[in-house]
Amino acid sequence: MEVLVKKGGIIEIPNSVMAELGISEGRKLFLNVKDGKILINPAKNIAERLAGSIALDDVELIDEIVESEDWL
Repeated sequence: MEVLVKKGGIIEIPNSVMAELGISEGRKLFLNVKDGKILINPAKNIAERLAGSIALDDVELIDEIVESEDWL
């Protein structure tokens, strides 16, 4: 799929790609370069990252815990 790089390096991601990846306006993405190619992946929120690092798999509960703490 061909896209245009606009002034300031802005790349517009087509709606079909955003829908396929489950991303929306304002969502953070990770951009990496590997073997001369640009790789773009949706960034995980703090609850998704924590769910993968501890035995607790309830993402909504983790969100509640994180929002209730001042350590972030």
